[in-house]
Amino acid sequence: MKPCTRSLLLLLALLGTQFGISASAQEVVKIGQIEALTGTLATYGWMSNQGAKLAVDEINNAGGFKIGPKTYKLELIAPDTRANPQDALIQLKDLLENQKVKYVFGPFLTNVFNGIEPYATQNDGKFLLMGGATSMHAALGKPSHEYLLRTWNWDSGASGFGKLMVDYLKSQGAKKVAMLFQNDAFGKVAVDIYTPLFKADGIDLQVELFEPGTKDFSAPLAKLAAAKPDFLFPGYVDAVLYDIVRQATETGQFKRFFLVRGSMGPGLKNKDEIDDYIAYLPKYFEQAEKTEPKVQKFISAYKAFYKRDFPYDQAPLCSSSCYDHVYMLVEAMKRAGTVDDVAKVKKELMSFTYPGIWNIRYDSTGEAVFGFDVVHMKKGGVITTTHIEPK
Repeated sequence: MKPCTRSLLLLLALLGTQFGISASAQEVVKIGQIEALTGTLATYGWMSNQGAKLAVDEINNAGGFKIGPKTYKLELIAPDTRANPQDALIQLKDLLENQKVKYVFGPFLTNVFNGIEPYATQNDGKFLLMGGATSMHAALGKPSHEYLLRTWNWDSGASGFGKLMVDYLKSQGAKKVAMLFQNDAFGKVAVDIYTPLFKADGIDLQVELFEPGTKDFSAPLAKLAAAKPDFLFPGYVDAVLYDIVRQATETGQFKRFFLVRGSMGPGLKNKDEIDDYIAYLPKYFEQAEKTEPKVQKFISAYKAFYKRDFPYDQAPLCSSSCYDHVYMLVEAMKRAGTVDDVAKVKKELMSFTYPGIWNIRYDSTGEAVFGFDVVHMKKGGVITTTHIEPK
């Protein structure tokens, strides 16, 4: 070998060591996330982003993960959709076409998924989209939708949390329920889902829809209260639930509430005026922290990473496209022996139960199944929790 050649090779080796450009250090798997991080609907994106960031940081700080001789680290690219379908479409195109991302978490919002679905379908087989949007349910199993996995459990069906929640409400003696939801894509879907569920349990359902941006709910509350229902079923984000619950209790029109979306916050804020506040929570972290070591570890890690208090009210939404799902995706890639073959990775994702903060599995359609808590608050703030594991 000529002296000049040896010198060049030595220089390249030194530079590689100095600047960390070895093959193993170069291996990065990009993960995209398209959620609303700001705005009134950020409730359903903010916590997923918080959890995903934490998981990526933990995995990278632990040295990444190995597949064969290669070691990989993760890079999370998470633009803010602001709940705008047009923004989300632009962001998804950038993720797939420019960033070459093969794995995308989100969206949780139905209007956002509806806006990106045509473009996503054109790219079937090139990536995986793992989100909690309600409208994803109907798309599962359709032609050209192999890219899709739904990371939140479904309301209806034998394992549906909504069905099990309505069963619980029936056990509390409910015979009439008044439903007050926002007049938008999810609100209309929710009416279609829950109307037959209440009917199947012999519970009369009265429905009113309010326009987005409504602050004064006196008219629909009065109309619903006239029929003397046993429970008010309001939805679906805390931004409106606080107003609805406060106005309903101040007027004395409703003192019993039933929720399948939203937090315990509106109930706790009005605990002395409420007789019953029954809520579906993927996990009641205040209770789980006392008994579940993985939850304790997650809460401690969150506080240390973000250097702030743990958001107990938002944490249940980490059940969709969040902390556990990053770890589950990494485990599936390891089992598949690839980070590039999305079909193999999807097959592995659907083959096992991931034992994280939740025990998560996918059914044969690609929809997540996991346990949840029925949290029942009585007057004064006395809370009981019933954990349900779907079959």
